[in-house]
This record gives sequence, structure tokens and C-alpha cells, in this order.
Amino acid sequence: MTNGIKDNYSVIVVGAGLGGIGAACQLALNGEKVLLLEKHNVPGGFATSFVRGRFEFEGALHELSDIGTMENKGSLRRFLERLGVLPDNIKFKHVPEFYRSVYTDGFDVTMPITFEDYKSKLIELFPHEEKGIEDFMDMLKALLAGIEFVASQGGRFSPLEVLKKHPWLPRISGLTLSEVYQKFFTDQKLIALISQLWGYIGLPPDRVNAYAYLAMLVFYLNWGAAYPVGRSHAFTSAMIDAFRRLGGEVRFNALVDQILVENGKVAGVKLLNGDIYRAKAVISNVNPICTAMKLLPPEEVPNSYKKAVYAPEIGPSGLSVYLGLNASYKDLGITAHENFINTTWDMNEAFKCFMKLEPPKYMVAACYNHIHDDISPPGTTQLVLTTLQFGKLWESVAPDQYFYLKDYLGDKMVELIEKTICPNIRDYIEVAEIATPLTYYRYSKNMEGAIYGYTQDILNGPLLRLRSRGAIPGLYQVGAWTNVGGGFSTCILGGRIAAGMYLNDKKKGRV
Repeated sequence: MTNGIKDNYSVIVVGAGLGGIGAACQLALNGEKVLLLEKHNVPGGFATSFVRGRFEFEGALHELSDIGTMENKGSLRRFLERLGVLPDNIKFKHVPEFYRSVYTDGFDVTMPITFEDYKSKLIELFPHEEKGIEDFMDMLKALLAGIEFVASQGGRFSPLEVLKKHPWLPRISGLTLSEVYQKFFTDQKLIALISQLWGYIGLPPDRVNAYAYLAMLVFYLNWGAAYPVGRSHAFTSAMIDAFRRLGGEVRFNALVDQILVENGKVAGVKLLNGDIYRAKAVISNVNPICTAMKLLPPEEVPNSYKKAVYAPEIGPSGLSVYLGLNASYKDLGITAHENFINTTWDMNEAFKCFMKLEPPKYMVAACYNHIHDDISPPGTTQLVLTTLQFGKLWESVAPDQYFYLKDYLGDKMVELIEKTICPNIRDYIEVAEIATPLTYYRYSKNMEGAIYGYTQDILNGPLLRLRSRGAIPGLYQVGAWTNVGGGFSTCILGGRIAAGMYLNDKKKGRV
């Protein structure tokens, strides 16, 4: 075995997804000797792009919520500045509006993206709910104050202090989003409009953890929405470059086959090709079920941990149609970046479609040219249609039916665009590519192709989710399945949380 040993490191990070990159960069900032191993030939996980014809499509990112501006910096911007990624190595385009909400019954409104403008637009649309809207927006500001207080304490705060000074923070953490709405509103159309981003979390208001949704909403309203020039691939590549400048090492095409264990503790990793790298700590960006049940020796995993990783429900995957159009978005009449398309005001009804192999009743159409005009060749448009479906549905699809079903559902998604924001879109389709939950699984190897990890429901929200500490001493978990949940910014934050946990354990002699 010793013949295959390559080197010793303080920490090995398995997987260069967003959580792994966040952890690796945080550790490098603290002077740790870190090795980052990635099975693909590029970093980023779902933060990637691909080329079809003359179009390079964004793989997954719609917009980031906590970049902000030089005058109003979000937490991710501050982290990127510490890494040296900003201001010189990546640029961001800012989204001029929040979202466009379109219903097949004719309702069509574009929402602005600042606290006061958003509030004013809601009151304009629903004047009979003015008092509730005012109180709701005040609650969001109080929630933001609580989040910023907790962040400023570096993990050293008293829960009692939070309860006294920022009661909305713990209060909403144990409620569904619908239960919070009941305190402010009665109009179901108003509730649906405020909830339009529910697909970003993967559950409707009756099921989603209120903190998960409202924290996301308040981040967008406070710091706006931004998109990296060069797509998310350029964003993660810039972070990898910063990691290397800080002394970190990266190996691509390096598939980890085993996490090595000695005396009940992490000892390193073994690659599929037999190479061994030694370390006293491993941070795994592989989902916790596969980490515990495939990478570790089965006898090393406590039964209590097995129960913890199997208990939560696995969340939905994606169904996406990538369209390259040979006309400009202005000529096509597409007036926003994020266009939420709905056939029903009932979000529970729309959610049920995620559990059936049938056309969606809710989806988002992201027009990247609206914020980044030259992201595709002159006179063209990239439009990405995305809805959600649970991956387990697709596991039983017969091979000879797969392409028929994929094309059928993709066609129905294009049909929704025809009925709402662009009646003649088919005349301009030059390239069309469809990704199903099986596509997401094949690329990521996430269980069931899940893009958010576990469902972010009332019992599995950001404050109740699986923590970073893994099945054995020296092992830490990152990614959408853990900490603060799915999403680009949250996965990076979760990686940083795991890095901080390791550094604290090291200081106390636990690793």
C-alpha cells in the first residue's frame, strides 16, 4: 500500500463542487496545506457550461443573491475580495429587475428588486392588503438584521440573546412559509406572487421551511441579483485560480474510491487508480449517503449516522430545455431575465406535477442576454426553460421510451412560452437540448439527480439540516445536502462553515 502514497496534507477536499471549493478556499486563506480532488476535468459541479452549435449554455445558475455592490457588499462579495477574485479576476452583471410573473389567465407583472420598490409594487397591485404588506416587509428587515447579527458573531452567540434581540429569526425557523403568510395576508394571488421563487427551493409554501425561503427573498431585496461574466464556469475557475495562488493543490480526473480509516479516524483517501493521499481530515462534497455508505468501510459508520442520512426525503431534480434562438431577445419581446410561467395560482397543484411524468404547470424561463447582451453571438438569444421533477420517476422509464418522453415534455415547455411571452418562438429555434433528472444524475452522481439535496421542508430547513460533521472523526460533509441547504451562495457558505469546524477541531486537538 505504501508504494502508492503520493503526499501528506492537512486536509483533503473530495469534489470541486461549490461546497468543496468554498471549503478549500477558506482553508487556504487560513494557511492550511489542502489538496482538492475532482473526478471531472473542470471544477464547479452544477456550476458549469456546455457548447451546442454556436451557443455556450449556462448549466444551472440563474442569479446570485449576495454579491451586492461596492457600496453595499454582500457576504459572497466580501469573501471573493478576501480571495483576491474581486475586483480584477471576475466581473458581474446586475439584474435590473427582480422577476416577471406570468400566468396563462393573462396576469403579467414585473417586480422590482429593492425593498421599497418591491413593497410599493405589491401595494399598487393589492391595495386592500396594504397593512399586511407593510408589516410583512418590516418583518423581512427584522429577519435580515437577525441574520447579520448571527453572521457578525462568528458562531459565538447565545441563542437566548438571539431570541430576545431578533425574535423573528428563531420564530420562522419552525414554521412553514404558509404559516408565516397567515400572519399577514388573506389574498391568495398576493401570496402566489411573493412566492414565485419557490422553485429555487423546491417546495411550495405549504411545505417549505419559512426561513429557507424568506432568507433568500430578503437577500435578493437587500443586495440585488448578479450574474458572472463568463458564466458560472468562469466564476468557479476564478475561485480555483485563487485557491492555487494561496498555495492549494488541485487534481482533476481524480476519482476518489475510498476514504481511508485508521483507528476509527480519517487517514486519507485512495483514488480509483490506486494513488493514496494521506491526511488527518477529509471534507467530502460527495452527498452524505454515498460518502457514508460507499466511500467509508461499512463497519466504520455508526448506525445513528446511517439513520441521519437516510431519514430526510431526497429533493427534486431538474428538467431543462436549453434553447439557442437566431433572433435577439428584444425582437422576441422578452422583457426580463427571470420569467416565471404559471398555468395555475395553486402552488400545491403545480408541485404535484413534479411527482408525475406530465407537462409542468410552473417553470422559469431565464433569458441571459437580457443582463449580458453578448453572452451569445450577435442577433441571437439564449433562453433556458427549467421546471422540477423528482428523479425517482425517471428511474422506471423504459430505455425505448426515454427519448420520446424527454422530447414530449420539452415540447410542452416550449408550448408554455408560446402561450405567454413569445408566441412565435419556434420560428427562431436553432439549437435545442433537453436535460432530464437522469442527465443531472449522470453528471453529478447525486442520488436521484437531486439538485438541492434533501428537501428543505419544515424539519429540514437551514437551521435543522444535517451538519457538517461526518460519520467518523476527521470527516466533514459539504454541499446542498448539509448546513444551510441548496443554492450557489449557500453551498459556498456551507463549505466555509465546514472549514471553520475543522479549524476549531484542530485548535482543540480533535484532529
